[in-house]
Amino acid sequence: MIIRNVREEEWGEFMRLLEVSYGFPSGFFPRYYPYLYGEGCRDYSSFYVVEDGGRLVSHVGLFKMNVVSLGVRLTIGGIGGVATLPSERGRGYMSMLLNHVIGVMRRSGIPLSVLWGDRQRYGAFGWEVAGQKYSLYVTERSVGRSGVKPLELVMAQWDDALPTMAMHYESIPIRVERNWECYRGFQSLDPAALGNPPMRVWISEHGYLISQGEGDIKDPLGRPNVVEVASLKGLEAELVSGFMRASGVRRVIIHVNAHDEGRLSRLLRIASYYMELPEGVFRIINLSLLLKAFTRLLSDRAQGVGLRDYEVTLGLRFNDYVDKATLFVRGGVVDVSPNEASGNYVEVDERDGVRLILGGPMGPVPKPLKPLMALLPIPIHVPLLNYV
Repeated sequence: MIIRNVREEEWGEFMRLLEVSYGFPSGFFPRYYPYLYGEGCRDYSSFYVVEDGGRLVSHVGLFKMNVVSLGVRLTIGGIGGVATLPSERGRGYMSMLLNHVIGVMRRSGIPLSVLWGDRQRYGAFGWEVAGQKYSLYVTERSVGRSGVKPLELVMAQWDDALPTMAMHYESIPIRVERNWECYRGFQSLDPAALGNPPMRVWISEHGYLISQGEGDIKDPLGRPNVVEVASLKGLEAELVSGFMRASGVRRVIIHVNAHDEGRLSRLLRIASYYMELPEGVFRIINLSLLLKAFTRLLSDRAQGVGLRDYEVTLGLRFNDYVDKATLFVRGGVVDVSPNEASGNYVEVDERDGVRLILGGPMGPVPKPLKPLMALLPIPIHVPLLNYV
């Protein structure tokens, strides 16, 4: 048995592994995830498999995402396509692969990982539900009462609208960078429910809106039927209003990151209701690298709350491994060291640390961490079109 990357010449066998494991039809993955599995867009080094007895029996994908967050750029590792052939389950292949890709991320300097899956299943490997976004519920009545005037929108062919989407997508300040050419022919956001209506894109000179299905305002999970809306001129609410008028849809749901303050405030004008949701299931791979990437943002927050002098070493414990970082505030300026460089040391469970750093429900917070709480959370948003 060995763990290795998929080879180009065994792509067909690899696709059958995924299709059989998930119960999906032939050709499913390149159709629904062209940016990961499409010809010319797939990166063979992203696909980690177990070969046992000359067969591919299990897979975990490690897909690198270049994230933008309020001017900060960093690479995070998206975990997807976790699959084992039904006949080979129960032999520990998934555990071996997940531990392997954690090691790959550590050696590669990837500070953070994200996936979408069961909290208990992946919590055993250090992933935890975290992050903050809002599900905004918009109705025909709430739009009418807001006084927001609808823009004229036209429905366009998906591939023809790619230049417009690529241009206005840059207005979203917390996002994942995209190679839009790898989104050609994109069909659906919910491949587990075969037969879902295709995504549609609506455009104007002021931006774009992507929709899918009619949605249900009573959906307890807040699944959006406005998949994405963007405008370089900040006219997101007007685009939503125009979409509702043009399509005849009377109610929609939209997701917006909690720290995307400009877009959130503009879209709240037309919302009748909202609820808070997590962004995903995250694992911190390297605490000091993650914090160091955001020192400018953390410094701005320190100065905003008047925190001028403070230091703490934070340790995130997962089994026998402790990931440590020391955060210093001197004169309102934040710096981060990868070592235990402060006598003010606090150690917490890895999953508690994920919620502390990225946002999530917390129990009692140790007193030495109270000042740090004023600088957190770190904002990360992975749009639905980038899920893996």
